[in-house]
Amino acid sequence: MPLLPFRVEFTERAIADLHRRIDATRWPSISIDEGWQAGTNDAVLRDLVRYWRRDYDWFSQQERLNALTHLRGPIDGEDLHCLLYTGPGTEQRTPLLLIHGWPGSIVEFLEAAELLAAGMDGQPGFDLVVPSLPGFGFSEAPRAAGMHPGAIASRLHALMQELGYERYGVQGGDWGAITGTALALQQPDAVLGLHLNFVGGGPPPADGEMSEEERAFRERQQAFQATETGYSQIQGTRPQTLSYAQNDSPVGLLAWILEKFWVWSDHGDDVWETFDRDRLLTNVMLYWLTGSALSAARIYYEMRRGGAPALAGRVQVPTSYARYPAEPWAAPREVVERRYNLVRLTEPAHGGHFAALEQPELYAEDVASFFSDLPSS
Repeated sequence: MPLLPFRVEFTERAIADLHRRIDATRWPSISIDEGWQAGTNDAVLRDLVRYWRRDYDWFSQQERLNALTHLRGPIDGEDLHCLLYTGPGTEQRTPLLLIHGWPGSIVEFLEAAELLAAGMDGQPGFDLVVPSLPGFGFSEAPRAAGMHPGAIASRLHALMQELGYERYGVQGGDWGAITGTALALQQPDAVLGLHLNFVGGGPPPADGEMSEEERAFRERQQAFQATETGYSQIQGTRPQTLSYAQNDSPVGLLAWILEKFWVWSDHGDDVWETFDRDRLLTNVMLYWLTGSALSAARIYYEMRRGGAPALAGRVQVPTSYARYPAEPWAAPREVVERRYNLVRLTEPAHGGHFAALEQPELYAEDVASFFSDLPSS
């Protein structure tokens, strides 16, 4: 069966159920208020939940999503969803695959994709494929274990072939960067370039000799791992236990995701200086309405169980790395060069882990400038 047009169609009944559950929330008593220090800020969460219940309009968001081109169909036997942006007529356009991570979704790319498709600074636009990862959003949940980033990479390559793209660029952050890395290792003849806004580090040099910059980076990472990665330990070992609460409580799901947008992004005292409430809530709604909290979180579990071999080796594909200032995993050049054929490193002035969502123009400019300079065939 081919990929077929797809529409987002949730009903008033689904939103009424959401509202009923919000109204029935049993809020914890925060006797010691430490802001964000002990987890999600209670005051910020309560304010956002009030907005979600009273002012947020899912159906206007659904209408905006349905104005885009969606495709969905079987890839390797399970339905995969994507957004597709194409140009007019027979214009030659470089195809790009934009890959999201967790707790993101296709929503991260909506503004930036429009800019890339239209073209930046007088340059031709790009054809864009923006998939929902297996088990995320509108893609089917895997029916068997083993859907780690290497397996996802294989499925995304099959998607690009199904769409008629033999050679294409790849961009990703978070799990999108990890999956993109696996894809570049698996299909170096198909991937014309790899653009990353996340590099997770990797082993230190074999001789143990590190620069001061790398040493400081590894010390920061050690401190970050100790205080900020409990979510990864849980989702990597017991994702199913947590999912019963997240699949039943919209406030619980929102609290879990909201904390990551606070910790990993570039902002001052107010997170809404960086994020639009509607956009963040729409991202959460894709997890809530599709019931995909567990199937999405399993990417951590599958990675631990068998994902490492797919990432072994050095990427030879030309690679660009955009190191955003508030990215918690902002690896220095020498760390990146050990794993990638790094031909370009940029340092945008603003932005963090959710680069495309936080700074769509800076992100689109950086991606466009890299791929515009690469040969497309």
